[in-house]
Amino acid sequence: MENKKIEEGSIKCPECGGKCKPTRIDVEGFELQGWRCSKCKYELISPDDVEKAYLLLKAREREKVKISKRGHSYMISIPRAIAKAIGIEKLTTAEIFLKDRKTITVKV
Repeated sequence: MENKKIEEGSIKCPECGGKCKPTRIDVEGFELQGWRCSKCKYELISPDDVEKAYLLLKAREREKVKISKRGHSYMISIPRAIAKAIGIEKLTTAEIFLKDRKTITVKV
């Protein structure tokens, strides 16, 4: 596939030969740029967003992390795949709260 930017317009569908038009594609609740065929609905993710899609899917995998204690607080490390997928950097602040008896929610 040619390396075209989304704003450059439609491309030919590799499945049916129809016209793929620029669109937003939902991947596991995350919006990526791409093209969708108006004929067969085949979707292509923009080359610029392929790595992002991979990271988002990788971040969905369950991973065990250790809970450690530092002073009077407890710490949980965030796996690299999750941090990269949502753009966490060094001094990012987050909101954390108890959702139910067994679920902690972190909003960045």
